[in-house]
Amino acid sequence: MSPTTRTPAEPPADDAKAEARQTDATMWTIVGHMISAIVLYGGLGYLLGRWTGHPILLLFGALFGVALSTWYTIYLVTKNPKR
Repeated sequence: MSPTTRTPAEPPADDAKAEARQTDATMWTIVGHMISAIVLYGGLGYLLGRWTGHPILLLFGALFGVALSTWYTIYLVTKNPKR
């Protein structure tokens, strides 16, 4: 190695903390989306089930909420932030 070759530096501690904060915020966003989708679509299914007399619509609404929030979470995590 020549005397002018620089060795890779350790990332500053602030970068690690910022990355940890971003990861923590992303995880709480995922939890919030999951809970809110289950409550919203489960509630809509409950109301629709009460109105039509088919209580199974609560289950369908909750499952739809889980599927929709899972798709949206995957979309948010995998989208390119540079666009």
